[in-house]
Amino acid sequence: MIYLECEILFIYLCVVFISVTNPVGSGIMTSMEKPDKNATGTSNIVPVDQIFGLAKELTPDVKKIGILYCSGEDNAVKTAAKAKDYLSQSGYAYEEVTVTNSSEVQSAATSLAAKCDALYIPIDSTVQAAMEQVVEAATAKKIPVYGSDPVMVQKGALASVSVSNTQLGEKAADMADKILKGTPVSEVPAVALTDYQYVINSKTASTLGIKTPTGDNSVSYTHLRAHETTLHLV
Repeated sequence: MIYLECEILFIYLCVVFISVTNPVGSGIMTSMEKPDKNATGTSNIVPVDQIFGLAKELTPDVKKIGILYCSGEDNAVKTAAKAKDYLSQSGYAYEEVTVTNSSEVQSAATSLAAKCDALYIPIDSTVQAAMEQVVEAATAKKIPVYGSDPVMVQKGALASVSVSNTQLGEKAADMADKILKGTPVSEVPAVALTDYQYVINSKTASTLGIKTPTGDNSVSYTHLRAHETTLHLV
């Protein structure tokens, strides 16, 4: 009887995930619009044109961008590939260096910073864990670091464009509620949020002599100022 109960539970078990960058590429589903593997949820993917558009606004003289990421993180590899395509099509030069663990980050960042006008870090927990070393290497060459998470900005990167983890969690909770109330998982599409956070580290900008925007009618910028532990909307 216990075995049968577990089997029934398994049949009806579903997964609502949060912040999966590429649900289709990761094999969780074959379609975001029509989940087919009893799983749905939210993606934290941000189109690379968003961060490079911000980079163009903040540092228009940048011509060559260094891309640093971990070769063992699927999300980072896929995002880096999109970044390289975008940069090539947009007239930028780029150089990439990959690492396999956090202990390799400082050397890799130092190498890239000596050859590039800016560094870009995709969604990558390995490099993010050593973000201070990336920022140190870049600052020594007076170049900015563009990231993919506000945590990177808190650690000294100039700016990032990302999706709010709070909003991702709230949306996933709404989806779970629908499923618990009887909606089939296949009728609850996975979603990638498009309400992006633009976060700028004002202290880093000042150190690098970069003028920061205060926002306009279409984009709100969040500035992280020196010694602040929370982010404030300007």
